[in-house]
Amino acid sequence: MKKKNPAITAVLNFFLPGIGYTYLGSPFFIVTGVAFFACVVLGVATGGEAQSSAPSLAADIGALLVWAAISWEVTNLF
Repeated sequence: MKKKNPAITAVLNFFLPGIGYTYLGSPFFIVTGVAFFACVVLGVATGGEAQSSAPSLAADIGALLVWAAISWEVTNLF
C-alpha cells in the first residue's frame, strides 16, 4: 500500500466525515468511511429541526476537529 498524505485524509474527514477514509484505499477503510458518511447523512436528514445556537455549532466543529485528528493519526499508522 502506497503511503498516503495525512493532511488530505484530515481535510476530507473534516468537511465530509468518513470520506477521508476512502482515500486510504483499503477495503476495510472504504467500507468504514462510506458507512460513517451514510450515518452522518441519515442523521442529518432525519434529525428534525436544525440547531443553530453558538454552543451547538462549537460542539459540532470540535467534534469534526477531533475526527480529523484521529484520521490524521490513522493515516500515519498505515
